[in-house]
Amino acid sequence: MMIITKLLEFRGMARRFFQKYQLLIEPVFRFIISYLAFHTINTALAYNTRVANPVIELGLAAVGAFLPPVVLILLCAMLAILQVYSASPILAALVVVIFAVLYCFIARFSGKYGYAVVAVPILFVFKMPYLVPLLLGMIATPMAIFPTVSGVIVYFVFRVIQEAATRQDISSLDATLALYIDVVNSLFKHKEMFLTAAIFAAVIFIMWLVRRLRFEFVFEITIVLGAIINILGFLLANLQLDINVGTGDMILGTVVSMLLVFVAQFFRVVLDYTSVEHVQFEDDDYYYYVKAVPKIDVSMLQKNVTTFSDEEEEQEEALTAAEEEDFEFAAEPSAGGKSAEETEDFEEEQTEEEE
Repeated sequence: MMIITKLLEFRGMARRFFQKYQLLIEPVFRFIISYLAFHTINTALAYNTRVANPVIELGLAAVGAFLPPVVLILLCAMLAILQVYSASPILAALVVVIFAVLYCFIARFSGKYGYAVVAVPILFVFKMPYLVPLLLGMIATPMAIFPTVSGVIVYFVFRVIQEAATRQDISSLDATLALYIDVVNSLFKHKEMFLTAAIFAAVIFIMWLVRRLRFEFVFEITIVLGAIINILGFLLANLQLDINVGTGDMILGTVVSMLLVFVAQFFRVVLDYTSVEHVQFEDDDYYYYVKAVPKIDVSMLQKNVTTFSDEEEEQEEALTAAEEEDFEFAAEPSAGGKSAEETEDFEEEQTEEEE
């Protein structure tokens, strides 16, 4: 219980820190994503060593940190085309057509989830592309399927371009046409690309459906269900379609991605299912039954410590001692157990009797 309380306190502190410095943290995050995107392109398509320069990558990332996702995607496409052009101008023309179609597709449907287009190829390098559909399935609508699928296509376009760029016999028109046909056929016959896109789309859509249901621990169950669907989808593909996607890496990447989504969900929202309330109210037309699940937000305990100087301590002690003396004097009984007033009356009576 103590560990959970500490985690909730840390969560509250982290959320307040992000809200306070949000204008600074978001550009830093976009800078990291932009740099990884440009570095991944230069690593996969390293045909122009002058462009594949860390200084240029950092400069482009600094620009991308303050641009919307659609513009960042355009910069990445231009860098990829420039790299392919250094290897084959004819092949670069085909890449321009493919990216132009994808860009129109992305600009229309991606919206604020456009970063998925660059995140998927980057995470493929780290063998964790499953993080994107699991995360978007928790926070996005089914419209996030379009940028996710586009990111999958971009990754496999890079793979096909790498294979096609090794061909040198493209001096004649027939050879050029044959190259174009081979590239297009490789894309349309790439079973792994279509399979990956279909599984990612299914994960996002099913997670979106499940998390809209009304039962306890729906978010946690949704994350686990998405991971199971992803693993089963690729396992069935290995068995039925004879596609080797690396079962061990796929399972490990899915499990790690699932844990990261759990962490993200923890910082996003935590619900207290032990304090569920059922509220009923009505208006002129309807009677409402509402189930309210409170969010958990634990703030760190603040301890107020007051410090005193030596002079203030002496004054405080003297004042306390004086108050104690006054209290003792007022409450002290006289000899014989009588008060001062009773003693005075007794003495007056004695005097009168003597007289």
